[in-house]
Amino acid sequence: MSLLVDTIVFGIISGSLVAIGAVGFTMQYGITNVLNIAYGPIITAAIFIGYVVSQSVTNLAVLLLVGGVFGAAISYVLGIILLGPFVRRGTKLVGIAIVTVNVGLMIEFSLEAIQGPGLLTFNEIPGSPVHIANAIVNTSQIALVAVSFALMIAVHLLLRYTRVGLAMRATSADPTLSRGCGIPTSRIRALTWLISGALCGVTGIILGVSTGAFESTTGNGLFILIVAAAIVGGIGRPYGAMIGGMVLGLISEGTAAVWSPALKDVVACAVIVVILLWRPQGIAADYSATRVIAQ
Repeated sequence: MSLLVDTIVFGIISGSLVAIGAVGFTMQYGITNVLNIAYGPIITAAIFIGYVVSQSVTNLAVLLLVGGVFGAAISYVLGIILLGPFVRRGTKLVGIAIVTVNVGLMIEFSLEAIQGPGLLTFNEIPGSPVHIANAIVNTSQIALVAVSFALMIAVHLLLRYTRVGLAMRATSADPTLSRGCGIPTSRIRALTWLISGALCGVTGIILGVSTGAFESTTGNGLFILIVAAAIVGGIGRPYGAMIGGMVLGLISEGTAAVWSPALKDVVACAVIVVILLWRPQGIAADYSATRVIAQ
């Protein structure tokens, strides 16, 4: 029973981190139609910014706010200022993805040049140990999970119950038809870059605080799981990304508890293959353009 509790507790902690990153990534791709490979390095950059701020401020709320603002700003610059001309010239998906790969490498090498080859360590965030059955977690970890779930609920409410969310879903389903119906798709894309970038930045802060130490490639490892969660949930579908992230977290921690921590990513990827063989379009249901715009 204690093993099961440990798996669930730490699976939720890991899954919430992957899920919030996957929601941002899949929103970004689904609405802007840009495959942003620089998402992982931006996560690392947010960790670095959080590290710099944590040298003088250890308040978790401040760090999350700084990470969110930084992620939103750098994503806006990337998506609107840098990639905007490529999109307007009709550059294909692969071409834009290659541009983001180069941007990601520039961020990664810049961070390596600044921080050097070694690990950097976050100042410890104040918190008290909490016992959940035999599992021992920190109050800061609980707070981070709460923040992740709160952000996912906020994204759900935004997409489901606001006019902006309706416009986002319509733009994702059929941008040409949406534009014809009077939806300002360019503004919706700009807003999407800001929101998804903020989620990316918050993901970086959560990862940095959770692991305690990082290097210039730390975000890349998480990015693989983020992409996997987005694919399992159905690429471009935030609701599916939430489910996919939690599934991956529970599978990874269950594997680490039963077999070996070294195998958790292997088993998680194997399960992804099985899920996609069963349901290639992902877990989440499709939205048709006509239904979304008619709502």
